Amino acid sequence: MADSFLLFEPDATELVSQKIQPLFESVVLPKSWDCNEPPEWEAGSFVYCYLSDKDLSQVIDLASRRQWVVAILPHPKASHAKRAFSLANSLDKAVQHAQQAEVVQIDLLRCNQEVVLNHLVVGHSFNLRPGGHNASWRQRMLQTWQNIRKIGQIKPQKLTITTASETCLETSLVGLVLIEHAHGSMLSKQILTDTHCNDGMLESMLIAPRSIMEMFRFLLLAMFGRVIRKPRFLSLIKSKAITISKEQEMVYWHDGIEKTAKALTVECEHKALSVLPAADMVCQENVVAVKESRKISHLPEGEAINALAARPLPWIAHAATDEFRELYQLLRDNATTSPAFVTLMVLSTLLATIGLYASSAPVIIGAMILAPLMAPIISLSMGLTRQDPSLTTASLGTLITGLCVALGFAASASFIIPMEVVTPEIAARLSPNLLDLGVAIISGIAGAYAHARIDAAKSLAGVAIAVALVPPLAVAGIGLGWLDASVASGALLLFLTNLAGIVFSAALTFLALGYAPFTRAKKGLTIALAAVVLVSVPLVFSFNRLSEEAQIVQRLQGKTFNEVLLRTVRAQSTKPLTLHVQLVSAKALSDQQLDLLKDSIQTELKRPFDLEASIIIRR
Repeated sequence: MADSFLLFEPDATELVSQKIQPLFESVVLPKSWDCNEPPEWEAGSFVYCYLSDKDLSQVIDLASRRQWVVAILPHPKASHAKRAFSLANSLDKAVQHAQQAEVVQIDLLRCNQEVVLNHLVVGHSFNLRPGGHNASWRQRMLQTWQNIRKIGQIKPQKLTITTASETCLETSLVGLVLIEHAHGSMLSKQILTDTHCNDGMLESMLIAPRSIMEMFRFLLLAMFGRVIRKPRFLSLIKSKAITISKEQEMVYWHDGIEKTAKALTVECEHKALSVLPAADMVCQENVVAVKESRKISHLPEGEAINALAARPLPWIAHAATDEFRELYQLLRDNATTSPAFVTLMVLSTLLATIGLYASSAPVIIGAMILAPLMAPIISLSMGLTRQDPSLTTASLGTLITGLCVALGFAASASFIIPMEVVTPEIAARLSPNLLDLGVAIISGIAGAYAHARIDAAKSLAGVAIAVALVPPLAVAGIGLGWLDASVASGALLLFLTNLAGIVFSAALTFLALGYAPFTRAKKGLTIALAAVVLVSVPLVFSFNRLSEEAQIVQRLQGKTFNEVLLRTVRAQSTKPLTLHVQLVSAKALSDQQLDLLKDSIQTELKRPFDLEASIIIRR
């Protein structure tokens, strides 16, 4: 039977003799560790290690070469070994279980031939490392605050990564974390779910956020939850070996110790170490080394690599040209005045006109969905954001064409339809206010986001309904056909409100999504903002009038004057003010009683008005 030994540091001699050695049921030979004179025990020897991380990495290296069986005991200065080998806090339990455990072979991780106990970090790991989420709530809050303080100075590194299958990729990373396995860590629950200590593969997590805001969001969510989900900016590579290189010296942390190198060769030696596992260490039998896997679809590539590595992380992510080529081509196509665009404009205008005359909301909604105007407006927003003259010009040309088509066909329809009456649906589009501008701004954000994100494109129909671009144009065309300036101008103001609000908010959204830097977008945003300010002037007056009417209704609705109840009050800010109201009384009202009632209401409002009332007798 092989001998058993207990390796310890020289300053722990008394502790070992008095407390640790008596815990063993069989004979163990104590031996003080001296790296200059390592022991030369035979293969198969059982070596119990009560050592710090620094000495333990040297002993494990020696044990793998001389084929010793190692049992790791919890040591106050062995935090990395504790996580890597899932050690218990109790020394008594650790010794007791080690004497009963069966020998297993596990993988060994090396970086430039040196043993890695727990993890290897290049750059910044934030909370994405073994033990990063095992801390207490207060410790995680402190760590999050420290990360947030330094996040503005973080500069991504341009690295070249080569895997065991000779797959080579060049990218820009904020950080890179390499571990052999993730058991005993919160990472294994949501991110590294298929990880084993004896599968012959190492795990690497590539941290590549595009902006401070993206990283800030992750840090806040990670602070309040122990279990973290895989963020979008995290890529994963599972391989037998990885080589990391950089043009200049790179700083990295080997089990928390800072080092520098121009290249790192990290290898996983399959079942290179024999151990007596701790009680919580998961060692599955018959685990076969799996194939190399890569989840790197969100890594920066092309122009984005140099753009990110050239400066600290931007507050907002900036997309490189090749990363939104498809979107840009779609917007260029939308800016073209095609036969399909003209046809849909004609049909949607005629449909909206009929719906307005019939005062049919479902028909008008159908016209909103059919209308193609949203597409060139979003293209115009991108043209202004990126200061692209050709895209801006094409979008404006298509918009003007659509405007002329809508006004022309709506006016022509007003000549054909023998009705000249302002229906409720027409009247609803004659007095735009700041609320309509708010709808346009929100719709512009939604429209730009739906174009930029494929998974949100299904919401475009809802955006078209919300902003309602064609019905105001149809009302303006009807007003022109009637030669009624008030109808035409009111509806046209509503269309211009929608147009200005959408263009400004969509341009702002494209800026926030990183499709142009602020230095390029500020001129276009200034133009769009000026248009919003111009249309806001009449909207403010209209909104104030609407607010004033609402206050009057609120003051009078449900009140009783001279035993007469006021119901269904509606105010109209004409000169003088006009009140439309239902009067509920137990008996018919004489002219004198009506005059007294009007005087009472006038005293309440402290202003003159015209009264239009219907009287309801309640018996």
